[in-house]
Amino acid sequence: MRRNLLPLFAFVWLLSTSSAWAQYSTPGMGRRYTLTQLAAAAGSYVTQSGGTWLINDTIRLAATDTLSITTNETIRVADRALVSVDGVLRITPPDSVVFTAQNSTAPWVGLSLSATSAGSVLRRTVVERSGGVRVLDAAVELTDCVLRYNVATIGTRLINSGALSLSGNRALIQRCRFIRNARAGINSPSNRPTSPVIEDCVFLENDTENGNYPQINLGTGNPAFPIRIERCQVIGATAFNMAGGIGISNLLGGGGVTTVIIRRNTVRNNRYGIAVIGSNISSYVTGNVVENNNTNPNAQTGGSGLNFQGNQTQTGVVSRNVLRGNLWGVTLVRTGTAGGPAVSFGNLSSTDTTNVGLNRMTGNTNGGQIYDFYNNTPDAVKAQNNDWGTTTASVIEAHIFHQPDQATLGMVDFQPFRTPLSTRARLLPLTAAAYPNPAHASVTFRVPGAAAVRVQLYNATGRLVLEKVLRPLNGEVVLLTEALRSGLYSYQLTQGETVGVGKLVVE
Repeated sequence: MRRNLLPLFAFVWLLSTSSAWAQYSTPGMGRRYTLTQLAAAAGSYVTQSGGTWLINDTIRLAATDTLSITTNETIRVADRALVSVDGVLRITPPDSVVFTAQNSTAPWVGLSLSATSAGSVLRRTVVERSGGVRVLDAAVELTDCVLRYNVATIGTRLINSGALSLSGNRALIQRCRFIRNARAGINSPSNRPTSPVIEDCVFLENDTENGNYPQINLGTGNPAFPIRIERCQVIGATAFNMAGGIGISNLLGGGGVTTVIIRRNTVRNNRYGIAVIGSNISSYVTGNVVENNNTNPNAQTGGSGLNFQGNQTQTGVVSRNVLRGNLWGVTLVRTGTAGGPAVSFGNLSSTDTTNVGLNRMTGNTNGGQIYDFYNNTPDAVKAQNNDWGTTTASVIEAHIFHQPDQATLGMVDFQPFRTPLSTRARLLPLTAAAYPNPAHASVTFRVPGAAAVRVQLYNATGRLVLEKVLRPLNGEVVLLTEALRSGLYSYQLTQGETVGVGKLVVE
């Protein structure tokens, strides 16, 4: 009998509001401001020096006013100053507007939008070296933004637990990048229904504090709208081995059912991949690549590709995912004395056309043992029509921990299973990665050998938008990207019988 190892996860959702009071507030006369007009009205609070704007103390945009920035700008904000928006903020530059600190060692409090900020839009906006962006109740849009190097505390005061902190809204976040922020890239509280749509974003090495935070850290959702996380990259780092990938939680269990769709993401090199925890949750997890989430070697506290923890009010369907190289492939954990999460991993008798299995679960190992599936509940689980990397039922059985290993546990019904592909393309070495990434006029791929390379680019909807056959020169091929629209693309390189894949941002 194999060891009964129980993966544990603990998340903290915090939402703090700044205690700073506005030092300058616009009069609230329904006026539309540019930066030049705001500086004229605010006096010494907003000034300009050498083409750079300086915000020298806390300012507030009144509820009936609008600030519109349509040109490329750099805005430097003073130590502990807050940019508070009760009105409408519209940032739509051709290239970028950068909000940063006047002193890189003295962060500003951040950008705060309130319930009266509905209709605010941030496009091509960089927010860095601050407490991040907080949005309360207002439905806002962030597109092609970058949030990086933001902090969670200033002095001894907790400012934020996410670079983008959402509460009570349905924000749209598209093609944004969250890079090396102190805690989560995006977070929401456990007690205020919040249902963001997060699409085509990159989360890279967040949680530099190395606390117990996933890079996407969301609480309860609005029952009327699903939480959507689609086509994102969530990439961790060994240096921050407490950081998780994606965490969804309804720990309080109230407020109706939280529906979450997690689809076509890549979650790699985190302490764990995707965790859904709590009650009254309905999850749909499909088409994700969840691999090598093993940065913390302690298999007692993490390492799952997919973890579902709760009771039978948590339901879900898991299909078409690739789970490999994690400490655990799938873990099911019950809370309390009743049954555990009612999640299906493939049921051929189901009338639900999404409940088709087609997951591939292989090579998830810890302690010298493969744990592709670990059912730590008393319930039977359907896991039919999946690829376990073998044609032998006894080998699959050896990689599943369930009733045959401990009598109090439920059975995992894995038959019928899919015959694995007899031949699989070998991925090119990591040196085939694209650079520069983001790309502008062109992108270079380093490849082995001198054989011709077929390069294919797919847009966010999966449509092939560019295909070229290129001959390497000195081990490199160059693809022109100047005709492409800005956004996130997937690339596939084919050289002989080998294939390399990855993501590319074009700006």
